[in-house]
Amino acid sequence: MVQFAWLECINNNVIIMVLCRFSGTFRQIAACVVGSLPVFMAGIVLGWPSPVIEYMTAGLGPVTLSPTQTSWMIAFIDVGNFFMAIPAGWLMDWMGRKFVLTISGPLMVVGWLFILFGSRPWQLYVARLLQGAAVAIGFVVAPAYVGELASVRIRGKLGLLIQVCYGTGLQFSYTAGWLFNDYTALAIASACVSVVSSVLFLFLPESPYYLMLTGQLDDATKCLWNLRSYTAQELESEIVTVKGSVMNDTRDKTNLGNLLTRDRRPLVIVLVMAVLQMASGASVLEAYGSALLAGYGVSSNVLAVFLGLTILVAAVPFMLAVDRYGRRPLMLVSCFGTAVCHALVVYFLWHRLAGGAADNWWLPLFASISGVQFFINIGIMPMLAVVECEYFPSDTRALADTAVVLTLTLSSTVAITTYQATGGFSQVVNYAVYAALSLAGGVFCYVFMPETKCKTFVEIQKDFRPLDCLTQEYDHI
Repeated sequence: MVQFAWLECINNNVIIMVLCRFSGTFRQIAACVVGSLPVFMAGIVLGWPSPVIEYMTAGLGPVTLSPTQTSWMIAFIDVGNFFMAIPAGWLMDWMGRKFVLTISGPLMVVGWLFILFGSRPWQLYVARLLQGAAVAIGFVVAPAYVGELASVRIRGKLGLLIQVCYGTGLQFSYTAGWLFNDYTALAIASACVSVVSSVLFLFLPESPYYLMLTGQLDDATKCLWNLRSYTAQELESEIVTVKGSVMNDTRDKTNLGNLLTRDRRPLVIVLVMAVLQMASGASVLEAYGSALLAGYGVSSNVLAVFLGLTILVAAVPFMLAVDRYGRRPLMLVSCFGTAVCHALVVYFLWHRLAGGAADNWWLPLFASISGVQFFINIGIMPMLAVVECEYFPSDTRALADTAVVLTLTLSSTVAITTYQATGGFSQVVNYAVYAALSLAGGVFCYVFMPETKCKTFVEIQKDFRPLDCLTQEYDHI
């Protein structure tokens, strides 16, 4: 409130205005970073099995799991994600974005307590189930919160926080697992992240979009002023924009019939892309990738650190290429590159099985696995979030997002539970299947995926249905 008084009293002082504008931008960025922490925590719990499997294999964990129990322990996070995906979207409109983000912290903390003090498989299952619910909150609510808080000028840059936080969370688990080399220490460090995040969530501002949606105009105005440090004219302009967006979103309720008929083609494309993420081995590599090199005398945890770095490095070419060269070429490169690298993994695993692999063959095998991670993360993984926003009009976008989350959860569960981590011929078959499905995904994208680079929403819809169906529906956009 003191800042507001200063701004009113010395509105003509350019230096003060510049400093206040910087302060508002800083608060905006800080709020978006904290709002992205559920995705960071999601990356931690999704990367946690990689070092823990090595601990259990070496007898360093309090729980011993069979290969089947290990698969279910990993997959239970998808069960929690599945059952929380729809309620998370409903709660964020009913209770607010801040409230739902805040409850993700305690869910994570309770999960880590089960892991710390549990000594039976079912306790790990419960932990992963609770953490899966928190993961759903991260992937459903955090992107919406960041998008609603960010100003137009830096919204694109802040949108990268979701992908970066996820990759950083994976890297946290891999690096801490390597450095600590201890089951309990890793769980304590991960729990501390959740505790700190839970405290930080308490200081988050509510989304101005939600405040406007619930009729709290004064609070929405104060929130925007605090986050932006606008002039009066700029503030009034954004209030009109937010109010208009709320009116458009409430004018047409989500329509399942429109999604299944009018928007059937884009729905099929995004659902196939969702399945492709898991069919290309993304979730399996996050959990088991470094374990492929067991038996070569190289620490799996050390290799997992480098695999995590590969995921972060892949974000750079995606950011540079997606708006310059287009969505479709990047997806084709990603799919076909992933297929080639999976084929190389199959080659090296087959020679190891046949006894023809030298002791130093871990290096080309590791390079092939890194290649898979790189190519998956320059297109197959991040592109889905881009096109699912572009393909659907406002009246079916929420339903389409829910369908994508549920499809990802189901396909991830199938991929994890059917993966054979015991080695031998079955392991070779797994990666041969991933190579074939990645290749098939590339063919699908070449035939059916339209290019949406530099197109308006109306132009994108013209690719899916005739122009005469659009005039009435988009005259308010």
